[in-house]
Amino acid sequence: MMRTRLVQRPQRGATLIVALILLLVMGLMASTSMKTNVLQSRMAANMQDESIAFEASETGLTYSEQWLADQDSIPELVEYSDLAAGLSDFVVDGRNSDELKDKLLDLTTVSEWEKGAQAVTAFNADPLSSVHEQPKVSLELTGFTPDDKTQGYDYGETTGVSLFRHLSRSTGKSGDSEVILQSEYRKRFR
Repeated sequence: MMRTRLVQRPQRGATLIVALILLLVMGLMASTSMKTNVLQSRMAANMQDESIAFEASETGLTYSEQWLADQDSIPELVEYSDLAAGLSDFVVDGRNSDELKDKLLDLTTVSEWEKGAQAVTAFNADPLSSVHEQPKVSLELTGFTPDDKTQGYDYGETTGVSLFRHLSRSTGKSGDSEVILQSEYRKRFR
């Protein structure tokens, strides 16, 4: 009888190398996927924060417009230089100047604008719980068109249509998002 001898070949480790390369590729794919998910989560959070800031700023405009709609008589006007938070008269006479708007739109002077702007709670609104800072609103008379244009006129001395600019600023929940909105409102006082 003849014996067959089995000869073992030395292993070269090709299977091990292929498995390690596949493991490395799968690890890189998982790492990239996690980074993408983290980035998307941050983007979604920023969009939500901006949406909260927008809605809060819009709420400020709504309350100030409603306040103006509820007024039976012409609001007293103050000069921008006399404006201070908490005043009962806070509608600025802006017919000759855009100083109020310029202060708000120049982000380095927002704090100066806020000194005279009214918090949304000044319009008998409940404080908003989802924002970092309560919305602030300013009201400004930007024009007056009298009913009778043949005579001399001044705001409050004759009937006509008043044009008001409302500026509202608010932040999101984190305080990183900031939205500034503007609206105009026409009203005839009796």
